[in-house]
Amino acid sequence: MAVVEMMGMSLIGPRQEIEALAAELLTLGNFEPVPLEFALERRPASLSSGGARISTFQKNPYDDLLDKLVYVWNEAGAEFPAERACSRGTPSLSWEECSRQVLDVAKKIDLWKKRAEVLEEEREKLMAAGAFLDALASADRDVEETLKTRYLSITFGRLSAENYKKLEEMAAVTPLLVYPVVAEKGYVLAIVFCSRDYQEEAEKIFRTVYLKEYALGDLFEGAGTNLRERLRERQLDSERAIRALRDAPRNYLGRRRKELERLYCAVHSLQRVYALCQKRGEMSGIFVLSGVIPAPTLGEVAEKVEQLGPNTLLLSEKGAELEKRGRQLPTLLRNNFLVRTFQEIVALYSLPSYGETDPSPLVALSFCLFFGFMFGDVGHGFLLAAGAWWLARKGILKKAFASVIRIAGVSAMVFGFLYGSVFGSEEILPSLWTSPMHGISDLIQTSLFVGVAFLSMGIIINILALKREGRTGKMLFDGEGVAGLLFYWTAAVTAAMAFTSGGGAPKPLLAVLGLLFLVILFSSVLERLLFGPQEKDEGGVVHTFTVFHDLLSFLSNTASFVRLAAFALNHAGLSAAVFMLSDMVHSLPGGALFRAAVLLLGNIVIVGLEGLIVFIQTLRLEYYEFFSKFYHGGGRPFAPVTWNAKRQD
Repeated sequence: MAVVEMMGMSLIGPRQEIEALAAELLTLGNFEPVPLEFALERRPASLSSGGARISTFQKNPYDDLLDKLVYVWNEAGAEFPAERACSRGTPSLSWEECSRQVLDVAKKIDLWKKRAEVLEEEREKLMAAGAFLDALASADRDVEETLKTRYLSITFGRLSAENYKKLEEMAAVTPLLVYPVVAEKGYVLAIVFCSRDYQEEAEKIFRTVYLKEYALGDLFEGAGTNLRERLRERQLDSERAIRALRDAPRNYLGRRRKELERLYCAVHSLQRVYALCQKRGEMSGIFVLSGVIPAPTLGEVAEKVEQLGPNTLLLSEKGAELEKRGRQLPTLLRNNFLVRTFQEIVALYSLPSYGETDPSPLVALSFCLFFGFMFGDVGHGFLLAAGAWWLARKGILKKAFASVIRIAGVSAMVFGFLYGSVFGSEEILPSLWTSPMHGISDLIQTSLFVGVAFLSMGIIINILALKREGRTGKMLFDGEGVAGLLFYWTAAVTAAMAFTSGGGAPKPLLAVLGLLFLVILFSSVLERLLFGPQEKDEGGVVHTFTVFHDLLSFLSNTASFVRLAAFALNHAGLSAAVFMLSDMVHSLPGGALFRAAVLLLGNIVIVGLEGLIVFIQTLRLEYYEFFSKFYHGGGRPFAPVTWNAKRQD
């Protein structure tokens, strides 16, 4: 249960073997490629020299094809083929064949779409002509006479309601007559009259207000008395043709679904293969592909390379060597299913850097302990767990986050049995330990003990990390090293003895505290005397302030754990307040109903609002008190290439 060891891996071999190897790496899903410059580090001079003429490949030839197929599926309104069905290895189709088939399908979809757009324009024009006829009919005007006036220019068009207001304002100061015909959905169909001498200026005005003009003369010419019927028939024909064209992609996909799914999977697979191959370098038919893999998978990868690339050389390098060269390795966490849930809590703060201790197991333990301690109640814990399960089932909560809340709810139920609390009542179950309302002293003492234990654990983890890094002086004498831990324990014992005895602190312990303080204060001097200069000195003043900060943080961090007892008492008090309020309304008319409503709403508020507050307080204890002693974070997640590709849905 820790950060998985990583290794550098490079493949060098003939170009004809790269596609099969890339497909297998995608299937394994444990390879993260790195840029070419990293592949050339510490490689033979024939590869790394500038005169080797190693070329890189930035353009994936299958990106455009995949985008076109995504466009086809979107136009058809169909679901994409399953990713699993598209990860069967490298397909046999060539680039030329894939390109020909994809372009053929996309061209059909484009033609149908463009034809539908033309018909939409025609349909819109026919509707506008109908509105124009209605306007003339209401004014008892003849169509041909109106359109063939010698001195009057008539413009009929469509514009937005906002621009129509601007056109009216312009008409008030120009020789234009504007008449609205139809106004709907933010648009206006309007007729504009002006003299033919002013037509050129009018056209400029029309352009400023984005008037879409309809030339209707060709529709009305020679129509005779059945003009309205002819327009209606043409409009119906256009609508039928538009529907057919809109349905054409879906019908086409339905008829040739298996063939098109095979084509989609072929392009998708090759796109993913070449997405991986883009990171390669190539020289005279020899490719170089470098990346990072988890160390436990090296044997499996080597076996696949031997099978699929008999002429390909696999070079591996330990992660420690890569770190020495300044490479930041990605972080991969591997924990059991219980601890894995709490990796999300750690990730909210920051992933551990490569080689750093994974705090997830301790977070799993401490989170349950802290939350249950503050929110201990059998009924409320059950509602919290059940609510998280229901919200996850409905897709409202992420699965991992819901799992954390469910476990927190179970922890609250366990502490509820310890407190003897069920929906705030302490009369249903006997307490197995103590009651928050009657045993506050026990809760405070326990919370302080928990604080000392977890802070000590954090310091011990930091000591082990310093030892692993070879920083012996800092490990022994630093305020968050061995000296700091001894100081903390001595201070805790001194405070406990002084509190329980009622007298002053024992003088021997005070003397030990003074000695440890001097060791920490002069830690840099001791480090140089015993081990020599190991790292850059931060300066006397800065060091002194750092020492006082570290030692005072022991006090503040420990005192912060008193919130465990405080929120446990707060939970019990809030539950008691709900019961008191329900008793007060019970005497009112319809009191039984009011009492039930108060109890229901009160418990909902406790579970929802206080549950959220306790959750935040738990995170605070984790991040600010516990993590501050040992955790740095700053890691980046391991991002292996897989068959899954982002779609432009």
